[in-house]
Amino acid sequence: MGKTLAQKNASEKSQDKKKVLVLGGGFGGVFAAKSLAKRGRDTVDVELVNSNNYFVFQPLLPEVAAGGIHSSDAVVPLRQLLTGVQVRQAEVAGIDFEKKSVIVVQGSSRIPVELTYDELIISLGTTVDLSRFPGLPEHALTMKQVSDAHKLRNHVLSCLEMADVATSPAQKRQLLTFVVVGAGFSGVETVGEVNALIHQAIRYYPNVTKDDIRVLLVEYADRILPTFAEDLANYAARRLKLEGIEVITGVGTKSATSTAVELTNGALIPTGTIVATIGNGPRQLVQALGLDMKWGRIKVDDNMRVLGHDHVWALGDVALIPLEDDPGDDPQAYAPQTAQFAVREGHQLALNLLAAVKGEEKKMKPFAYKSKGSLASLGTTKAVADVYGFKLTGFFAWLLWRGFYLSFIPGFQAKARLLFTWILNAFMPPNLVLIQGNPPSTRYIHYRKGDIVFEPGMILDGFYLVLSGKLKLEIDNPNTDEHLVRELKPGDHIGERMMVRPLLRTGLVEALEDTEVLFMVKKDFLRFAHDFPVLRKYFEKYIEKSFGGEGKSFAPQGSEQQPEMEKSN
Repeated sequence: MGKTLAQKNASEKSQDKKKVLVLGGGFGGVFAAKSLAKRGRDTVDVELVNSNNYFVFQPLLPEVAAGGIHSSDAVVPLRQLLTGVQVRQAEVAGIDFEKKSVIVVQGSSRIPVELTYDELIISLGTTVDLSRFPGLPEHALTMKQVSDAHKLRNHVLSCLEMADVATSPAQKRQLLTFVVVGAGFSGVETVGEVNALIHQAIRYYPNVTKDDIRVLLVEYADRILPTFAEDLANYAARRLKLEGIEVITGVGTKSATSTAVELTNGALIPTGTIVATIGNGPRQLVQALGLDMKWGRIKVDDNMRVLGHDHVWALGDVALIPLEDDPGDDPQAYAPQTAQFAVREGHQLALNLLAAVKGEEKKMKPFAYKSKGSLASLGTTKAVADVYGFKLTGFFAWLLWRGFYLSFIPGFQAKARLLFTWILNAFMPPNLVLIQGNPPSTRYIHYRKGDIVFEPGMILDGFYLVLSGKLKLEIDNPNTDEHLVRELKPGDHIGERMMVRPLLRTGLVEALEDTEVLFMVKKDFLRFAHDFPVLRKYFEKYIEKSFGGEGKSFAPQGSEQQPEMEKSN
């Protein structure tokens, strides 16, 4: 049957609409898409692409990490939030500005799909870049995604569990020392919430006392919360210290390992927990677009149009939006990377884009907004606030902080669920359930000069490939009193003897200089080595040449010796 007149009119009307593609589901992208769908329903079709199908309310992640709220209380499903917007869960793989198309990868089969657009909005945010600090990318926890908050919470509880049964005082001190690097909003709120979780939980751990706990906040600037007035920042520092948190300012982080963090003043702090809230940088995709950038952000005009590209817009953390006619190199002359600004940017960009689509560019307005204030939680029902010029501290500031962020969360259901959780938690003890996932099969490990990689008697856990630096391997044969010493340089490896040796290590490995290794867990290494014939033959010859076969001084011996290469199930 042919189409009715109404269907034909609807089809023609849809064809007249411009296709707007929004990349990124953060504050800027979500509120731009929401405003476009509301104000331009007859003018544009909006599609938002995001790697997750939910919007993350990042200011609440510290509470998720502390177990104060559930992860579902800090996220909102995009499909429920963005009525009138087509939501596509996919990863952006590339942009062709000439063809006005975006390549995304979606689904379990990872199929590349080409999406065309009339107008493109880039709101991909930033990523964590800790590459300037040796060892920090490998050993620091971050606070960017919901999964980061879960990982931090489980890590803290795991440290308490291990410390409660630790037999070595040094190991116990290391397990109960927690370091947060960076004292901006995220760092201060994270250290406050984690400290509160620890002190609420230790009553359930009989061998851990308050005096055993050491929590540190490290900030390179001269004071914490640098965007706050000095008196509020000083109050926050005093409040944190009263809660037992050591606040170190004017000192940066130099490097890190799995067992310690080194500061720029030479101090070495033994710890198994480093949380980095510093190091925001551009995503690799954004860097590869060839756009004009400054300070890792895309340059845009005051209407948020990307310089040098028609029909391309940018906002949020990824965009450098000028607030003055000639901003120059003054960071204060550009929109700050905060949720408060990103929301307003989304609304204004939507209005400007609709005006441009309708050919009414004279109606476009430069982005202009003045912050209504700042709030930061300090944990334990205390906060600091500077709102409309009024300064508050303590409990009332904390209530204002909660009320402000409750109003900021999009969606009534999300607001109601979060409010109920807050009320319930006021009368309930902390949830100490530890749900551990499998660690990565491969990972990089950084060792400082003098670190012990492993020693005799430790459980053999994996294969180590030296990437940089130098290690020393020593093995004693108690039956012959012979002693083997070998230096391991880049390209050398250790742990291959697990294929034919007992589970316990017989050697001592020490870092002769700062060293980077690639580590593969035992099970996956054994699978790979067994099922890849070329690799299997290589290791058979290597073990024979390096350690000798049966009856040789350093050959694998013992009742648990396996005569053939082990195949892991």
